[in-house]
Amino acid sequence: MMNFIKKIQQKPRSTRVFILWLSVVLVMIVIVAIWLFSFSHSNYSQKTEKGIKKTELPSLFESLGRDFSSLKQQLEASFKNINLQNEGEKE
Repeated sequence: MMNFIKKIQQKPRSTRVFILWLSVVLVMIVIVAIWLFSFSHSNYSQKTEKGIKKTELPSLFESLGRDFSSLKQQLEASFKNINLQNEGEKE
């Protein structure tokens, strides 16, 4: 392990920075994957526990999709209002 660290220390700064960010991204992917897996596993076990009927929650991607489409609609409406105001001022 020490040899590996010494080899990295001898590389140019740009290579070391690249290795740093690659390591950060890989670790974050692992953490997010574990988090998503544990969330879906705990959510599933709660649904089947003791035969209690639980309300269905939307998945993460469904929720994000709805939020982004809502944001898009709000932005489009805002831009239309701004355009109408600008056209009204020109007349």
